[in-house]
Amino acid sequence: MEGLQSRQMTFWERVRLWPLSILVSVREARLALQALPFVINWNFLRTEFWRRLLFSRRDAWRLSRDYYSGQASSDVHCFGETPLLTLARIQRRAGINAGDEVLEVGAATGRNCFWLATVIGCRVVGLEHIPEFVSRADSVVRRIGCQEQMRFVCGDMEESLPGKPDVIYLYGSNLEDDLITRFAQRCCEKGEGVRVITVSYPLTNYLPGAFELIDAFPAVFTWGVTTVYVQRIVRAA
Repeated sequence: MEGLQSRQMTFWERVRLWPLSILVSVREARLALQALPFVINWNFLRTEFWRRLLFSRRDAWRLSRDYYSGQASSDVHCFGETPLLTLARIQRRAGINAGDEVLEVGAATGRNCFWLATVIGCRVVGLEHIPEFVSRADSVVRRIGCQEQMRFVCGDMEESLPGKPDVIYLYGSNLEDDLITRFAQRCCEKGEGVRVITVSYPLTNYLPGAFELIDAFPAVFTWGVTTVYVQRIVRAA
């Protein structure tokens, strides 16, 4: 506990971050308004009610920061979620349809998984390595009674990936090259034909010959615009 507390931000560090926090909040509010047509769904709104309630006392940003502080990470502010407007664009461009099994690597609070399951009708597995995120997402699943359609797994992307997905989604735009390479190798274990979606980099750069790039398009995130890549596994491990 002493090591964790010693890494907490000071008052003046928080003050210096206020302008950035305001900018991010404004962007998030604008994206949320634009995404309204994609969230007007009773089942999804039920998951949002419970998800937000469970994170109301200790929000996701703080949970993520405290976890990485405890891990002595060099980047304790790496938490981020895909805006729903962007997720809807990815869903359309990647051809994610009802009945597909989607594995989200780095599921965080589970919002993407809940949207894909309740709005699109996918079967969803969320892989997340922060245990408290997993326990709270599991609590939402139990409260709305959708255990057969979605589940959350506490684990690491460098290990074997769970499930038998048709689509794998990774929103990790600032990962180190060796970690991306190991992730690409784990994906190839799922067999040919699986679509893998990555943000900011194509996997064709990391395992040449293992992936076929089938689409690339710009997408908006809270921190700016980048390219989303959709690739298909053509050489299984």
